Amino acid sequence: MRRALGLFGVRLAAVLALAVSAALLVDYTGAPTYCGPGSGCAVVRGSGYGYVLLAGLPLPVPALGMLGFAVLLGVALSRGLSRWVPLVAALGGVIGLGLFGLQWLEIRQLCSLCVTVDTLAVLAAACGVLVWRSSDLGQELGLRRGAWVALAVLALAAPLLWPRARPAPPVPVGVQKLYQPGKINVVEFADYECPFCRMLHPQLQAVVASYPGKVNFTRLNLPLKSHEFARGAAEAQVCARSQGRGDAMADQLFAAQDLRPELNRARAKELGVELGAYDRCIASGEADRIIESESRILTESGLQGLPTTYVGARTIIGAQPEEVFRDAFDRAERGDGERGVPAGVYWLITLSLTIAVCWVGRVRRATL
Repeated sequence: MRRALGLFGVRLAAVLALAVSAALLVDYTGAPTYCGPGSGCAVVRGSGYGYVLLAGLPLPVPALGMLGFAVLLGVALSRGLSRWVPLVAALGGVIGLGLFGLQWLEIRQLCSLCVTVDTLAVLAAACGVLVWRSSDLGQELGLRRGAWVALAVLALAAPLLWPRARPAPPVPVGVQKLYQPGKINVVEFADYECPFCRMLHPQLQAVVASYPGKVNFTRLNLPLKSHEFARGAAEAQVCARSQGRGDAMADQLFAAQDLRPELNRARAKELGVELGAYDRCIASGEADRIIESESRILTESGLQGLPTTYVGARTIIGAQPEEVFRDAFDRAERGDGERGVPAGVYWLITLSLTIAVCWVGRVRRATL
């Protein structure tokens, strides 16, 4: 009985952790859905610890968490591998404690969803101790194995599909003012020193180019204070823009390894910018005023990360895969994005499916 209880606890913790990790992944890869602007989740996500570079690509930590809990659940459901449950669960518990400590001691902010996942990892480790200390094979407790698999699929699918099912969150008014009727409207907020902005730039250019004559593209500046030369680069782009060379200057800045002001001035000269007007633009503070005005559009509505790109009714955070942008462009071209399923209806359906799976998949006790 002790072993069956331990396995039940491990499985339940893993399924719940899969659901919360999926919600976290949504916030890491798109418009924040489960945590609001200014929350601890947003601080942790933007701290630099929210992503792991793998082969040069940023991999969200929640994706690794989903993989880890899927492995734990698979081991806990396998008859042949169940002896490894205590070890796998203990490893997850140690990682959970470590991530909690990172938030508490280093980032000094707590992400509620992250803490929930970390707590579930520790609880799974505690339940794993029951499995380790018992040699009794016992019988299944609560749900059959197939029901656990169905719950895991539902735990992943419901949070991941909600952003597509729900009505699109409103686009900031300042962004909407830049939209043109009948066009695929794209507004990008970027920082020229931001590695993910640099990563996205050629990809987004390629997507825009594949819709010739259909896209109204606007690039706005939001230099981060943590980037030493980002402000000067934004000023250079704004001053080049005033002479019709803004896009060409942006191309140069995204590709440059050194963004010092004197080199930006040399780039402006190469692009045919009249340097007298360029210098006056920089010295007068006009570029600064424009940058502040552009930045406020996003910061006042809740900055979640850079780059932030609005495509029609959709908000995309970060350097997402090309197919994400192509899907958003296609939806904007069709005028999609305003329709959706009300939250109450969606989550009632999810709850009903969960109850149905538990009822159908419950372990029935033999009666005398």
